[in-house]
Amino acid sequence: MFLQAMPIQRVRRRQIQDLLLMLLRACILTLLALLFARPFIPKEDMPFLPEAGRESSVILMDVSYSMQHDSRFEEAMEQAHRSLESGNEWALVRFGDTAEQLTSLGSDIAVHRGAINTQSPGYRETDLYPAMQLGIEILQNASYQERRLVVISDFQQSAFSPALENLQLPDGIRVEPIKVGDNTIENQFFNEVQLTQERRGTLVSVQFNTRLPIAGDVSLHIDGDEIGSSRGRTPAFQRLMERPGIHQGYLYANDPIPGPDDRYYFTYTVRPRSGIFVLDSSPDMRNAFFLESAFDLQEASRYRFDIGPRPARLSAVDLLIVTAFNTVTDRDLAVIENFVRNGGTVFLAFDEGAQYQSSLLGVGEATGPIRVRDLQRTDAIIAEIEDQHPVFELLIQYNAGSVLRPQFRRYMEVIPDSSAQILATFDTGHPLLIERSLGSGRVLVFTSSLGTAWNDFPLSELYLPLLYEIANYASPDSDDDPAFDIGDPVIFRGTPANEVTIANPDGDIFRVTLDSTGRGAFLGTELPGNYDARLSGERQPFSVNISPSESDLSTRGVEETYAALATRSTESVYEPKPLEVAEQEQKLWKIVLLIMIGVFAFETILASRR
Repeated sequence: MFLQAMPIQRVRRRQIQDLLLMLLRACILTLLALLFARPFIPKEDMPFLPEAGRESSVILMDVSYSMQHDSRFEEAMEQAHRSLESGNEWALVRFGDTAEQLTSLGSDIAVHRGAINTQSPGYRETDLYPAMQLGIEILQNASYQERRLVVISDFQQSAFSPALENLQLPDGIRVEPIKVGDNTIENQFFNEVQLTQERRGTLVSVQFNTRLPIAGDVSLHIDGDEIGSSRGRTPAFQRLMERPGIHQGYLYANDPIPGPDDRYYFTYTVRPRSGIFVLDSSPDMRNAFFLESAFDLQEASRYRFDIGPRPARLSAVDLLIVTAFNTVTDRDLAVIENFVRNGGTVFLAFDEGAQYQSSLLGVGEATGPIRVRDLQRTDAIIAEIEDQHPVFELLIQYNAGSVLRPQFRRYMEVIPDSSAQILATFDTGHPLLIERSLGSGRVLVFTSSLGTAWNDFPLSELYLPLLYEIANYASPDSDDDPAFDIGDPVIFRGTPANEVTIANPDGDIFRVTLDSTGRGAFLGTELPGNYDARLSGERQPFSVNISPSESDLSTRGVEETYAALATRSTESVYEPKPLEVAEQEQKLWKIVLLIMIGVFAFETILASRR
């Protein structure tokens, strides 16, 4: 008998061993394939593994004006304290339109809690860019690998400046935006206020035009008195004033939820009528005929107007017009130069006359009259103007035909000084209008005549608008309205080393000393309201208001905010790592090799026992 019977138990045991050997050999083949693949799993790709790292955090806390509304700032403080419950070291930054580091990176929670408790919202605008930039800089010196930026804000739309789009968030920094406040709150404030003055003879009409986001009641207060009230989305006020002087006040919008931005503060000055003096030594003062017709409108005139053969009573004059500068005596020239250096404006023109001044108060040199027909067949026309200059800024409403229409038969050839600015030229290339500053004033040189002796300019429709723009340019009424937003610098000008004394709305006193150029900057515009400033005994008050963009409480959601703050990196996620770096990270193959050797040894032992 060739076959020997085996117990059933032994057959079953060998079947199990065969199955186990097959599995072990399949496992060896799989491990061998993995070994040749040399696999590795970076730590950052294993979110399922518990993080045991320690964390450095920078808390960015919004203290802009919008945080004063409802309970936003109280929520922000609570969230800031809660952020200290996770992490191992922290730093605190407060921000509005600028950012300030309050505490250094450290693990003493008491220090950070104390800094949080001392904060309060101000009146500045919101800008996330400087806060994010400062937070990133602080985390460059963090002690721990895990780094976090906690941004606590209401995330106004205006807080996302264009600069934020270019912010690069380094790899390894996690952004955690925490939104506070209500998305649906409506706020009443002044979107826009236009304050204009228009002189009507001896009276000045002061006009206030306003615009609100929501229709409401607005009242006007000037120098402590309530003047009137109006209702709507565009309330307007008008006040006629006769006496010159400085006035301050505010517009008040009745808001169910009161706030500092319910008031718009203003300062304006009603000045005496500007004076114009025409120096005309021609027979019967014929050169001043057209000027007198333009400016001397009696009581309805915007300007006080006077004519004379000699410069007189210039202390009450803002604009001095010299119709024939080529005939001015040296004595009168000294008076004219002194007038300009003390802040006046002189407008020089030319006319017939044998003698002429070669030096034009530093504007240039006059080399002699030119007859245009000697240069070209036709009379000269105005070829180019500096349309950005205040004298021509409003004249661009006239079409090119009207600007080119005046014909000039003669003009004085002037070689401008290097510091002078050419404002208009003829088609011959020679200057028509030149300007230069002299002392505190300015000199304008018109190289032709203001009468009809050398041109037909007084008969053109450009004549009156140009004269009035020059008069307005010379008038103190053309000064900027002294209104600023929170945080804006206020520039003062005067004699070097003089001191400016400023009182803010709370009565606090500040002092600014003018530098060697006669300029000084006041940077303490942190409160809305009317400020009083004095320089050499002269009042120079101004007003400061909360920016309308900060009063607009429209916000972004957390998801949109996160996308704006956390999606940028200094490295591309698709950039391959160098081969030597990848080679160093391939540690898993060693474990696979050891496992394969162990399985192979077990398979050998098991096979030998069959």
